[in-house]
Amino acid sequence: MFNCLQGEQPLLSYLGEGIRLQLVLLLTLFIGGCTANSWRYLPEHDEIPTSIYVVGHGWHTGIVVPSHLLGAKFDFLQQQLPNANYFEFGWGDKGFYQAEEITSGLTVQAIFWPTESVMHVVSLPTEPASYFPQSEVIELKLSHQAIEHLLDGIAASFAKNKHGAPTKTRPGLYGRSWFYIGEGNYYMTNTCNSWVARMLDQAGVPIRTTLTLTASSVLSQTQDALDEYLCCLSQSTTVTSAI
Repeated sequence: MFNCLQGEQPLLSYLGEGIRLQLVLLLTLFIGGCTANSWRYLPEHDEIPTSIYVVGHGWHTGIVVPSHLLGAKFDFLQQQLPNANYFEFGWGDKGFYQAEEITSGLTVQAIFWPTESVMHVVSLPTEPASYFPQSEVIELKLSHQAIEHLLDGIAASFAKNKHGAPTKTRPGLYGRSWFYIGEGNYYMTNTCNSWVARMLDQAGVPIRTTLTLTASSVLSQTQDALDEYLCCLSQSTTVTSAI
């Protein structure tokens, strides 16, 4: 295949840049088995992607975003948790998430009855792998368009008061952090981990949004998505050099 492409290089040199890039993408998909309905909002050929992180804390997962990416929708965080280099976002059951002691009653209620939700936001001074040395951290590279979709989803997960602003309820679980009133109800099939899956899907990451209920499921699918991204990126580079 590559010899054939190299043999056709004089013909390809007459093609417009847009057609050449489309050909590279199509060849990458056919050669590598990367499906067109997997990753969405991939970086443009000259775009430098930005890192976000998925963090696993035992039964719970969260998403970490560099603070400089947050726009006006998150000005309240710059005021209430200033001087952060990263922010970790999590969503979950109000009673279970904020409880000082986890009881069987809270667990049963969180699982079997729709309950109110909260957002948990943590200010991180350093990269998440350094801040959470005991946690599993997976780095994903996203395009500007994917970041915008991700941030839209996270911002919409905060319930707004009559002034259109999120409402903090109490200090968070660790570090410099706060709980905020969340949007939506928590129930058996709508968990903290399915929220992370929905946010990643909104950003174009290939992950199931139904029945992704556990931290291990989120992390394994995120790792699979990363492997696919790196595979396709490598094959795209190889095909581009051949053309």
